[in-house]
Amino acid sequence: MRKLRKILLSTIFALTVSTTFFANTAGTQTVTAASGTAVTFKRKVIAYRTGSVYNFVPMGNAADNRRALNLLMEGNEKKVININNNIHTDTYLRPGNNTTINAGKHTITSDKGVIINDPTAASYTNFKNLTINGGIWKNSSSSGLAGTMMRISYASNISTNNATVYTNYKGHGIELISCSNVVVNNCTLKAQGKCSKTCVEEQLQIDLSSPTTAPGLYRLSKKLCNGTPCKNITVKNCTIQGARGICANFAGAGNEAKYRKARNYHSNITIENCNVTGISAEAIALFNTKSTTVKNCRITTKTPKSRNSYSVGLAVAYPKGSAPKATTKTKNVISLTNNTVKGGQQGIFVRSNASKKLGTVIVSGNTVSAKKGKKNAIKVLSAKKVKIAKNKIKKYRLEDSPFNFLNFNVFMLN
Repeated sequence: MRKLRKILLSTIFALTVSTTFFANTAGTQTVTAASGTAVTFKRKVIAYRTGSVYNFVPMGNAADNRRALNLLMEGNEKKVININNNIHTDTYLRPGNNTTINAGKHTITSDKGVIINDPTAASYTNFKNLTINGGIWKNSSSSGLAGTMMRISYASNISTNNATVYTNYKGHGIELISCSNVVVNNCTLKAQGKCSKTCVEEQLQIDLSSPTTAPGLYRLSKKLCNGTPCKNITVKNCTIQGARGICANFAGAGNEAKYRKARNYHSNITIENCNVTGISAEAIALFNTKSTTVKNCRITTKTPKSRNSYSVGLAVAYPKGSAPKATTKTKNVISLTNNTVKGGQQGIFVRSNASKKLGTVIVSGNTVSAKKGKKNAIKVLSAKKVKIAKNKIKKYRLEDSPFNFLNFNVFMLN
C-alpha cells in the first residue's frame, strides 16, 4: 500500500485542471464537471483535488475503484472524498483516520461488504474521526450479504448520516465493536432475502470484543479480544428492519464467561426517534447495557409469541455473570419513555440475570401491547429502583386501528 501511495503521489499533476469528463461504471454513465489538481493512478485520473477535498473519478472496474479510493483515503491527514457517481467495488473500502466520505444519493455496490477497519491496538483511539454522509450501500447479490456491510472496531468519533444500507437477514448492516462516541443519524438499515423463523441476527449490532462476538478481530490478533464494550452510542431518526433490529450484545456462552465482567458492560446507549422492526426476534435487545435511553421510538416485533423471549418488542437484560454495582445515580439508569411498543410475549421486558440488580429503571409515557395479553405488556424484574408511570396498555394489533386501552399508572420503589 505504501508503494502504491508513493506511485499515486508521484503522479499528481502539478497544475490545476478545469475539465468535463465522462465516467461509465457499474452500468451507469454520469457527466461530471471537475476542477482542481488531477490525481492519477496507473496513468489514469482517479480524482480532482482542491486542498483536502478529492472528487473521485470512477476507474471502470470494481477492483481498481476499490484500490483508488483506498489510496485517497489512507493515512491520518484530514481528507474529504466526494463520490459523485454510482460505483462498483470488489470488496471493502478501508478508510484512514480523519476521513469524510460524501456519497450523496449514489449507489455503492460491493461484491462483499463496503466499509471496514482493521485495528492494530485494543484502544478506542486506534481509529478515529470517520464520517459517512449519504450513499446507498449494498451487496451485488439481490439477497444481500450474509455478513457485515460496515464494521467499525476500536474506534471513536464515528458518524454515519443519511445513508441506506442493505444486507441479508443473516448479516449486519452496521456492526460496532468496542467503539466510543458514535452517531448513526437518519439512516435506513434494511434486510434483504428470506428471513428464517429462527434467525436472530441484527441490522445494527453493538458488540464488545470477544472471540465469539468478534471472530474477525480474533483472527487478526487474540489481543484485540479483551471484552472492551461500547460507550456513548447514539442512534436517532433511523428506520431499521431485520430479523432483529438493534442489539447490544454480550460475550458468548461457555468459555466466554471470563469476558462477562462488570467492566465489560456497554454504557450510554441512546436510541431516539427511530422506527425499529424485528421479523423473527426482538426489535430492540439491549443485553449488556448498564445505562441506556430509548425514547420516542416506534418498536415492533412480528415474531410469534411462541418464540418466547425472542418475541419481546423492547428487551433490556443483564446476562448471567458479574454485573455493575446497582446504583440509582444517573450513570446507571435504564430510561424507556414515550415509545410505541408492540411485542409478543412482552412489549417491554427488563430483567437482571446477573449477580446484581439493575440500577434505576424508568418506564414512562409509553403505549404498549403484547400478543400474550395486557398483563404481559410491561414487566420489570430485579431492579433497585423502578418507576412505571403514565403508560397506556393496549390490546395487540399489528396494524394501527382504534381499540380499547388501559391507563397504566403505577409508581413503584423497590
